[in-house]
Formats: sequence, C-alpha cells, structure tokens
Amino acid sequence: MIDERIICQGCSGVGLERVLDLGYQPLCNEFLPSDEAPIPQTFYPLCLCFCHQCYLAQLDYVLPTEIAFGNQYTYLTGSSQSLIQYYSDLAKRLAAEFNLCAEDTVIEIGSNDGTFLKAFNDLGINVLGVDGAQQSADIAAAKGIPMVPEFFGRGSANTIKQQIPSGSRVALVLAMNVLAHTGKVNEFLDELTKLMEPETVMVSSSHWLVALIKNFEFDTIYHEHQRYYSLTSLTRLFAKHNLNIEHAETTDFYGGSVLAYAKMSGTKQSSEMKAILSIEAETDIIQSLRDMNQVLLKNRAEFINLLVDLRNDGKKVAGIGAPMKASTLLNFYGVTSDLVEYLGEVNHLKIGTVVPGVRVPVVHEDVLFQEQPDYALLLSWNMAEFLLPKFRERGYKGKFILPVPQVKVIE
Repeated sequence: MIDERIICQGCSGVGLERVLDLGYQPLCNEFLPSDEAPIPQTFYPLCLCFCHQCYLAQLDYVLPTEIAFGNQYTYLTGSSQSLIQYYSDLAKRLAAEFNLCAEDTVIEIGSNDGTFLKAFNDLGINVLGVDGAQQSADIAAAKGIPMVPEFFGRGSANTIKQQIPSGSRVALVLAMNVLAHTGKVNEFLDELTKLMEPETVMVSSSHWLVALIKNFEFDTIYHEHQRYYSLTSLTRLFAKHNLNIEHAETTDFYGGSVLAYAKMSGTKQSSEMKAILSIEAETDIIQSLRDMNQVLLKNRAEFINLLVDLRNDGKKVAGIGAPMKASTLLNFYGVTSDLVEYLGEVNHLKIGTVVPGVRVPVVHEDVLFQEQPDYALLLSWNMAEFLLPKFRERGYKGKFILPVPQVKVIE
C-alpha cells in the first residue's frame, strides 16, 4: 500500500510503499531489571516501507537517536567471540591493504565497546572512538580507547578533530552497522565528510537487504535499525554527499552484510562491487518483501504450535542468547515465559533482566547447562553453525529449535 504521507529518509521523496507491518513493538534493547518488570513500556509502530525512487527500505516511524540508543542500550560487540575474531582479522587486512602506520589515525563512529578499534590499537595505530551510548562507551574507555562520548551529528567533526594527534593523517573513517541507526542520515554523512581528506577511506558495514530477503531475516527489523540497504541504495545515498563507493564485498556476519569502501576522490568500481550490483538487479526486492508477509504468518503458526505442543507434553524450552532480534521475534509471535522459560546469555548488561514486552527472564548461560532443558531455542539462529557445536562441546544434551528461516528441530 502506497502512503503519500511518508517522506523518504534518503532522497526526501514521497509516496512510500508499506511492505511488512510488524505491529507495535517495544525498543528491542530496553531490557528492564527483573525487579522492575511490572513497569510499563512504550510500544512504537514497526513497519518496513520501500521507496520506489531511491530503492531505500526504511521504517515509517523514526525514533530520535537519544531515545533509541539511550541508557537502555545494552548491545556489546565484545560479548561475541566470533565478532571479536572477525574484527581482529578485518583490522589486520585493512591495515595491510592501506599501508597504515603509527602516524595514521583510524576513527570509528558508533564504536560501541571498542572491540574493532582495540584491534587497530594493538597494531600500533592511533584510534579514536565516537559513541553516545554511555554503557558501551565507558567499557571502551576502560580498555584504553580514546573516546568522544557523544552521538555523531552536526558539529561533531570539530570536536573530533581537536582530539586527533597533531600531524596525524585520518586514514580510515569506520561506520560499522551505524548507517542504519542514525536518525538523520544525510546530516550524518554531511558531517562525516568533514573528517575526510582526499585519500581518506570510509569503510561502512550495513545489513544487506538481499540477505534479509533470502534468509527471511524479519527479526532483524527493529526500531534501532531505521534503514535497510542494498548496495544500489547505498551508492545513491553516498553520491549525494560526493562519496563514491569504489569497492564492496558481502560477509556472513549479522545475517549477511555489505562492506563498502568509499572515497571523496573515487571514480572507479571494482569487479566485486559490480557483481553485487548485478545480483541486486536480478533480485525482485520489492516483490520479495511483499511475499514475506504470507510466509511470516505460516511460520508464526508453526512456531507457536510447536511450543504449545511441547508445553502440553511437559517439555521444558529455554532460549540461547538474548540478541536484539529476539525481542522482535518473541513479541511478534507472542512468546512469553509460559512457552520459553528463560534465555541464557553471556552479556552481563542483560543478565538479570527481562526481554522487552514479553518479559521472558534473562539468566546466565551456565543455567542452561546446569538445568538441561529438553529444548534450546537458538535466537541467534544466523550463527547456528558456530554456536551449536560449541553448546554440544560444553555438554548440552537436549534438542535445538531454529525459528528462522523455517521452524526446525535439530536432534
């Protein structure tokens, strides 16, 4: 359905199409302490829309950054060993590819707990993080990462430049999974270019819309992710700010991401970038998003029926992990603690809390190995190949449930 009232966050065009309505949902990171569980929570509309002019998928309701990433924001990159390794390897690759040295500076906007920057710092390169989410920024600072503790926006470039060592070259500006988060993306990119010199490379990572479609990643839609990029829409958005993407590649992390390298002086496109654009041209993105509605209804029925049957048979079901996507999935499906007793987690900021909306308790992951529930629901299902063997090695004896892309029980 076309809604003429919605203005595109990227190109300012009007008349966006509503393609996937997930109803009203709480902020997916608003994990309240368990003793505060009865406190009311605010629910906001969560509907994915598509702009037919610039091809940008986006939410119809944009929350201010200060609300979406306030003190309730508890995501920590460093709570995942696989992500620590990924960012360590990527830092080494970028350092070698761009011949980074001790005189260079790497700036990361939305640096979270400093995991990526620490990898550069360990290589002897100057780093500077920018993040207004207090809990994660404090953790980064405790690791020795120099921080600008504020949300990036208009006027931020001047503040950041004052903290760059004298004579140091800004070699890289990193924006890892942050372009979807900022409330005013054009203002964000305008300010970001003020940090760049002609040869500075901006490296961004964004959840790839094609992967979202192909892997049925509806649970990666939440208020903190306000936009969902294809390389096509990303290229058009960047061009408005004289940022030219010269190279792009896809990765498996976060359910499938596109890593883009852009320069103010760039003019060429790598063969890898052209291949991704070709895949997007051959994918009917808008129709695929429309079709997700029917599949989603079918999956919800199968998932709920499975949990109800297990409950009626006296089986115990617990969850593995409390990622942001867990909130979208559990709230949309209506899964409360009568069906899933608790979620096991390693992020200390979430242990002792309850999942937003549905109020499923979050406990330490060790509880799952001690109690050995009959079934373990893997909510970080996109990391199944990595996590399932780990849980078997640590002694979990029950069965696994994968909720996405299809409901599946693994012996």
